[in-house]
Amino acid sequence: MMDQAGELIAELGPQVLANCRRSDAEVSGRFSLCGLLLRMRNLYKWEQGLPPWREERPERMLEWVAEREELWGGLLGEGPRELNLAGRVFDPFDLEGINTLLAPAGLVYGAGLAGGLLPVFFLGSLNRAWGVDGLSVRTVGEEFSRDIFFLPGMRQGPNIYLRRGPLAYLLWDKLADPRPSLQRFLRLGLAGYGLDLNSILKEPTWEALEPVIDGETQSVLWHELGEAESGEAALSLLHRVLEAHAGGELEHFTRGVKDLLADTGPRGRLARIIEARAQGQLGFFPAWLAGFPRLIFPEIDAAVMEFMAGAGWEAIEEARALAWERAGQAAARLWEVVEDAPEGRVAELARREVIEPLTRFRRPSSRPD
Repeated sequence: MMDQAGELIAELGPQVLANCRRSDAEVSGRFSLCGLLLRMRNLYKWEQGLPPWREERPERMLEWVAEREELWGGLLGEGPRELNLAGRVFDPFDLEGINTLLAPAGLVYGAGLAGGLLPVFFLGSLNRAWGVDGLSVRTVGEEFSRDIFFLPGMRQGPNIYLRRGPLAYLLWDKLADPRPSLQRFLRLGLAGYGLDLNSILKEPTWEALEPVIDGETQSVLWHELGEAESGEAALSLLHRVLEAHAGGELEHFTRGVKDLLADTGPRGRLARIIEARAQGQLGFFPAWLAGFPRLIFPEIDAAVMEFMAGAGWEAIEEARALAWERAGQAAARLWEVVEDAPEGRVAELARREVIEPLTRFRRPSSRPD
């Protein structure tokens, strides 16, 4: 006879997975081609039970891609459906109601809206639950339903969800990236965890990656805590932007500003890395930084290289304070544009007066990777 957790997974799991598929159908057209293929590869590996470093035969992978694209084509426009659980019907975003039933069985359900107001869902085992800074934190273990976003962390109001499973796949993608500009930081980070990049790439194992996953999960938590403390104003700004600019450049830039405020605030991720003298997490910080946050905060690379050359943590703190000030100024200026610009010209004026002065050297695609 199935235990309580098994019964709940059997009842709820297929429904959550179906909503994941509906979400994937809408999400797939929003990524760049490279970003979509990377996510599809990781989704395939997860569905087949493959570790992040195991590659499938190209012909089998292409066959699965074709099957999944056909499935998505039939789901476009459906949107997430209500969930039936223990004789009750729940809105798919009713986290409190659903988790009240799941928690006694050691399970956790997550749902939210990611870029472009596109929904994300997951169902997994609950590894640990605790409180920090007035927030409720849940660490997710084995996942039974997952969408293509592979978000390693998510905050919904006072609740933070940390997902080690997706993080492991994203981490391996970083470690396997051959770019020398990235590998110098990865080597620093791995050395901080007592590991060597060449050895990891040659003989990857879950045991070897465990300390890195632990440390980078903590970094994800520090980011979410930083957002809760320093990113609330930017979150309100993002909600305003989403009213008319969901999925566009202005949304991506606003999200970038919000994330940079969370990472560089006085109690954000980088400040906590400095306080803990966490070399592993410091090395990975510039490796994770991408998109608009990287363009707004180019000084981080030089600061970490100075650290590697023996400059100490002072160089990192100076760079953090600079990025914090710059992100705050960008958020304030964006608020002015959103509040004062004529209707229909918000995106144009934001690009000319805020985005371009901060990112004049390079312009990323408005589609996420």
